[in-house]
Amino acid sequence: MAISREVDDAGVLTITLDDGEKNALVPETFDALIDAFDADTDAQAVVLAGRPGIFTAGLNVKWMAANGGAGVERLLVRFGECLMRVWTDPRPTVCAATGHAIAAGTMFAMACDHAVAAEGGWWGLTETQIDFELPEFGIALARHNVRTDRLEDLLLPGRRIDAAAAVEAGFADEVVAADDVLATARARAAELASLPSRSYAGTKRRLRATDAQAVLAGLPTDIAALTAHLPV
Repeated sequence: MAISREVDDAGVLTITLDDGEKNALVPETFDALIDAFDADTDAQAVVLAGRPGIFTAGLNVKWMAANGGAGVERLLVRFGECLMRVWTDPRPTVCAATGHAIAAGTMFAMACDHAVAAEGGWWGLTETQIDFELPEFGIALARHNVRTDRLEDLLLPGRRIDAAAAVEAGFADEVVAADDVLATARARAAELASLPSRSYAGTKRRLRATDAQAVLAGLPTDIAALTAHLPV
């Protein structure tokens, strides 16, 4: 997975995922993402973007099949750690969902403070449809983002929904033409960065820190229980 970093004149760091295909995620992707968030600490805000047509299709299923239960457990633990790193970053974070944002893609969007969705993209926490339990980190993010009256309706059957429905449900915040996603996300990041940074970071910490700490504390146990039932 190629991950690039660019800081513009407004101090907005753009981190772009682009493997030339579906942006399928492996442990090294999460390592690189955490490193990217840690590397440019002087940036005033962060945009997390995908490649044209796809934000991410989710975890790399071929990698999971090839690496067995222990590998899948390692993948999911690192995934949870990466999501919590994004979710608790003190700076404004914006997801530029440049296309489909299925499963892990929806989670990364929810981990950001604002998510811009591309018209025509598919969204959803679709784990149930592939006989996979949703990890606690996904549920925690959904509880903070998804409308209460839609939470179980979306998560239990693992519904796949379009971008407009994703905004209505709370997975994303706005829909724009695919060609406008990145520019819109950078503009939103700059707007958020113009707010008082200490108060922004402090309020975010008060909103999320307790739940993030609970997720991380229970992560090994949660993932071990989840992977014990997988066929890989």
